[in-house]
Amino acid sequence: MNEVRLSDVIVPEVFGPYVLERSLNDNRLVQAGIMQTNPQISSYLGGGGKTFNTPFWKDLTGDTDIPSETVDITINPIATDKSIVRRQFREKAWGSNDLAAALAGSDPFEAIGQRVSGFWARAIENIALYTIRGVFANNISADNSDLIVDISTEDGDAATSANKIGAKKTIEAIMKLGDMFDQIEAVGVHSVVYQTLLENDLIDFNLDSEGKLTIPSYMGLRLVYSDNMPKIAGATSGYKYHTYFFKSGALGYGDNSAMITPIETLRNPKRGGGIDELYTRRQFAIAPLGYSWVMGSDTGITPTNANLYDSASWDRVYDKKNTGIVAVISNG
Repeated sequence: MNEVRLSDVIVPEVFGPYVLERSLNDNRLVQAGIMQTNPQISSYLGGGGKTFNTPFWKDLTGDTDIPSETVDITINPIATDKSIVRRQFREKAWGSNDLAAALAGSDPFEAIGQRVSGFWARAIENIALYTIRGVFANNISADNSDLIVDISTEDGDAATSANKIGAKKTIEAIMKLGDMFDQIEAVGVHSVVYQTLLENDLIDFNLDSEGKLTIPSYMGLRLVYSDNMPKIAGATSGYKYHTYFFKSGALGYGDNSAMITPIETLRNPKRGGGIDELYTRRQFAIAPLGYSWVMGSDTGITPTNANLYDSASWDRVYDKKNTGIVAVISNG
């Protein structure tokens, strides 16, 4: 049997779009409608610069005027502002030794694609969660936690049911958005919080497209759970868990392969009798609704994960009820 090489089964111009589409479809934030592709962001990524501006119109405010027969009505302007979006780059490479199992007994293109797209789905999902964590770090430092309900204790191991998530505190958090509360459509939780909801019989399971009870919901909200949701060590012991409640499209997403090579293979004859190598790269941007990228020391090629969850990297530019996410911080 002849050896199957990566270069034999991967055509970059075919494999790249295939991986991109699958990774978006497998991303749980995308599946829940939380993160939505924004063609404008994707278009901006085709140009230059580390950041780009997305302008928006502010809401009309103020009281109505009283008509007068002698005084002209006041003409009011409509105000504008802008949100700054940061371009990001990430890359990952593998050798054929790591992918050898993927080449046995099945279509190698499909097998490799599943693994690569699955990796990128998780990677982009995690980067989005780091972004959200940064937005709420900024909310704590700059906006007096006005979009957060914090019921956690510093010693999570000693937490009672009052320090764990429930319907009352969920409602309190959602109502932080005022009369926009009814736009909340999804919730993201850590698996520890998911366990709490299960034990309290607060999760319903809905039918998927195949008629199976596999889509969980909490208080009518589409539920997404991940161990990569923020889990912050308490000052003494235990952990604090972030639960996020999302409007549809709370995260805008763009992806563009302009000026980069998203997929390429290489045969390296220098080691191990020859190693097939697969290189993958992504150029993208994630824009949390209502927030702007303002990192003062932004000199790197791309933000690190630590940059993304730094409170100083973000600033709210929308009225709070027009932003896309509220949070509950609990001990489970």
